[in-house]
Amino acid sequence: MLRTARDRTRYRHRQREPECDAPLSADMPRGDKWIVCASGPSMLAVDLQHLRRFSTWRVIVVNNTWSLLPWADVLYACDFRWWETYGEAASVFAGQKWTTSGAAAMKHGIKRIGKRDGAGLCIERGHIHTGGNSGYQAVNLAYHFGAKRIVLLGFDMHRKNGAHWHGEHRDMISAPESHINAWVRMFEPMARDMKMAGVDVVNATPGSALPWFRMASMGEALR
Repeated sequence: MLRTARDRTRYRHRQREPECDAPLSADMPRGDKWIVCASGPSMLAVDLQHLRRFSTWRVIVVNNTWSLLPWADVLYACDFRWWETYGEAASVFAGQKWTTSGAAAMKHGIKRIGKRDGAGLCIERGHIHTGGNSGYQAVNLAYHFGAKRIVLLGFDMHRKNGAHWHGEHRDMISAPESHINAWVRMFEPMARDMKMAGVDVVNATPGSALPWFRMASMGEALR
């Protein structure tokens, strides 16, 4: 929880780094079907072995969710603080690692994509819109990886069952409900832009508070 005004200020400004160009890597993963796995508590109910059978789909995991799916193609975490706290443990992840943090990219030897403040989908090569959270950014990143179909898992977007499947972050400030509600609203223009871009996004998160995408079970979404 954000107990003091100082905590709230730290939370609002933790992602603010100087912006600069970050061209997409030539060896970035490509694919037209992507699953984005965020870190909502609903991830604990996902049949991960069944999910892995869908071998034609590529997978982005967000933050600590890499430890549930260590075989995923991409790990995305935007915050320098996350990489400082969990980067050593995540070093065993065999897929590509991406961030918007220049400091994290330099220190941990990972790939960086530039960030822009803006609404909806960022189609500018080498950049994504932030949307306030790593899940939003991972969806935008999937677009740059060539996605024409995206399935969302772990996008609970509420705290009814806790903040994350793994509990609160260690040595980090968790987002309050008011921030999460704002994130939900930010996804509305993203959903509209994805549709205009010809990208089919399906939310396969049971009980999700994210209403802007078509809902389906995981099995239906991955057909």
